[in-house]
Amino acid sequence: MTLSLQLTIRPERPDEAAAIRTVLDAAFGGPAEGELVDSLRAAGDLVLALVAVDNDAIAGYIAWPRLLIETPRDVRNAVALAPLGVAPSHQRNGIGSALTRAGLAQLKENGERLVFVVGDPLFYQRFGFSLEAARAYVSDYAGEYFMALRLADDPPEQGLVRYPTPFDGLS
Repeated sequence: MTLSLQLTIRPERPDEAAAIRTVLDAAFGGPAEGELVDSLRAAGDLVLALVAVDNDAIAGYIAWPRLLIETPRDVRNAVALAPLGVAPSHQRNGIGSALTRAGLAQLKENGERLVFVVGDPLFYQRFGFSLEAARAYVSDYAGEYFMALRLADDPPEQGLVRYPTPFDGLS
């Protein structure tokens, strides 16, 4: 089913937390991702959070929390894509892709250099995420779904990827 969408993508607003939670709970079939976003927001760990709005209703959401990379020489900033959710009534209409593209463009414009995601390679590789780019990094999430995308031409590093505390217990 294809909807006739009047889609706007913009940063989340403080008064939208409940609506975002409703979308995430429905998209994932439970409260874990909504609770994660609430905790990330409360801890100040979100670098960027976008909503897709269709006819004044939130139809999708994407969060980009701050990560730290411990390298042999120093600690560097990175970003995660987690979570991305679309209301079931709006899925398969390109909203997740639109949110991902908009977020990556904004992160690059803001000077972010490296993004990680844990997800379906068939979906995320179309945006440039790669399993190979993530192999140099140690993470609780390492494996067949852990990918990275370089937004800058930095030489590859090795390091330990540290997710913010709200992710503890999710791996």
